[in-house]
Amino acid sequence: MARFRMFIDDTGCVRDEATNHPQRRYGGIVAVIFDIEYLREFFEPGFDKLREKHFGRKADGNLPILHLRKMKNPSEHGPFACLKDAEKREAWERDCMSMYRRAQYSVVAVGIDKVAFYAQHVGWQGSIYEILVGNAIERFFYFLRGRGTGDVMAEATNSQLDQHLKGLYSKFWESGADHISAENLRSVLSPKEIKIKPKSQDIAGLQLADLLASTCFSHCKKIYADGPSYDPFAMSVAEMIEREKFYRNPATHDPHGYGRVWRPS
Repeated sequence: MARFRMFIDDTGCVRDEATNHPQRRYGGIVAVIFDIEYLREFFEPGFDKLREKHFGRKADGNLPILHLRKMKNPSEHGPFACLKDAEKREAWERDCMSMYRRAQYSVVAVGIDKVAFYAQHVGWQGSIYEILVGNAIERFFYFLRGRGTGDVMAEATNSQLDQHLKGLYSKFWESGADHISAENLRSVLSPKEIKIKPKSQDIAGLQLADLLASTCFSHCKKIYADGPSYDPFAMSVAEMIEREKFYRNPATHDPHGYGRVWRPS
């Protein structure tokens, strides 16, 4: 059976507090799912070549680690300074889009409008982050059925959130998710603990999740919460993800509720 890995990245505000400010109202998790054999043999070598072609190597010989926020607004002397040049940015976006399209992976985006959720569930005392993580793991479970087994990896962010994520993953593994028993979940999901790795380890799957997270999240907000338009390149990426990469209902091929999940539904 095949082995898969789901790389997850937080986006928006995943804490429980909510205001009407757009940066506090919405939270999400975006995941990319790879067949591990394909990831190692094909995606990672191609990803390294792409980075070297556009950004070269650092003084220590290592490749720069891609980070969307730093690439959108690059510093004058950082590894992404070349993106200040319009022609070089256009070349990067062209090759980047080609990589997004040709690579073999599936996307799951889970988002929540916390204000609307609290209005619908008055007095609710649960964890917003638990909803997001749980929904992502449930979709991974459904993805894995009939395909193989898998594990989950996230990038280390801060000790408090990392410990929360570790605890949630262990809780799901031990007790199951809302709609999946622990026995069924453990039949495809292993090991017991989530892998949490620092950015410095230069993990291609985590970098791809970072590159796609805010774009997929903005796409979901636009669909489900009448969110605003965003930059043209990101919107073209979102359109491609919508057509080709979201995990989909196998019967209808609709990503709603499968690769695109929104709360309250």
